[in-house]
Amino acid sequence: MSKILTLGEILLRLSTCSGDLLSCSQSLNVNYGGSEANVASTLAHFGHDVSFASMVPNSPLGTAAVRNLRANGIDTSHLLFGGKRLGIYFLEQGSTLRNSKVIYDREHSSFCQMDIHEWDFDRLFENVSLFHISGITFALSESWKKNGQILVKAAYDRGIPVSFDINFRQAMWTLEEAKEAIIPILPMVSYCCANYMDARNFFEIDASVAVPGNMEECYRKISQIYPNIRALYATDRYVISPSCNELQGMLWIKGEFKKSERYHLFPIVDRIGGGDAYVAGILHGILTRMEAEQTVQFATAASVLKHSINGDMLPLTERDVKSWLDTPGREVVR
Repeated sequence: MSKILTLGEILLRLSTCSGDLLSCSQSLNVNYGGSEANVASTLAHFGHDVSFASMVPNSPLGTAAVRNLRANGIDTSHLLFGGKRLGIYFLEQGSTLRNSKVIYDREHSSFCQMDIHEWDFDRLFENVSLFHISGITFALSESWKKNGQILVKAAYDRGIPVSFDINFRQAMWTLEEAKEAIIPILPMVSYCCANYMDARNFFEIDASVAVPGNMEECYRKISQIYPNIRALYATDRYVISPSCNELQGMLWIKGEFKKSERYHLFPIVDRIGGGDAYVAGILHGILTRMEAEQTVQFATAASVLKHSINGDMLPLTERDVKSWLDTPGREVVR
């Protein structure tokens, strides 16, 4: 399997039980996650050699985060210790028609304040065949807007394919800030997760073209502007309620556009990390040379299964996902 380097912030996740409000909760459930860490975990469970680079405080919380990564089969040799705090996010689980809510508490975290030159770049990228990072990392601070660009260029200059999930979060930065940080790296990206709003905002595809249901045309135009991008992908999600969604995967690769089966997800146990499971599934399909149709079906299945599992990460193997795809009646597996 390929050697993959992922880089980002691992977060302590504190979440309510279904039906509870943060303002009224007497206890919170503990998990660890974060976009790149979630992708790393899923790829490791799929059998890849995956490293996660970050910084955590030298404290019990930092130790717990490292243990979580190692328990998911991730190499933590590029993990640095420093700073005073681990980033946190609070999740208020939605129910019926009440939205889920996320509150971030990650300002001044160890990762946000780190100096990336604490890494020896030659050692960091040694023997790496794929580098994965997301726009969330770029959004963390003023320094990370530049740090993300520096790291992507370091990988690109070494001939390492770059996987980038745009993952634009309005709560973290403005669209103008995001454009300034992200558009310069697009010529260096090989694999990109981008939905129709990303097509408008970052690839300047006209709003009349960049609409749900017209992603084939969006991706065709993007691939003409950026021929370096070998694959473009996203999910199409229709939200009926926090506990009931419809989900379909889309993939553009080698001039082909493929869609997965459309799934009705009810009831949803935990939506967080569903997109990261999809990204990991797409990358797994590409790296193992699956056909495009098989890749998008596999990735969407991984995302669907994540919705049935608590926490940010998908702790299932390739065999688990394929077994689920091969059991369409959803009967008890005996």
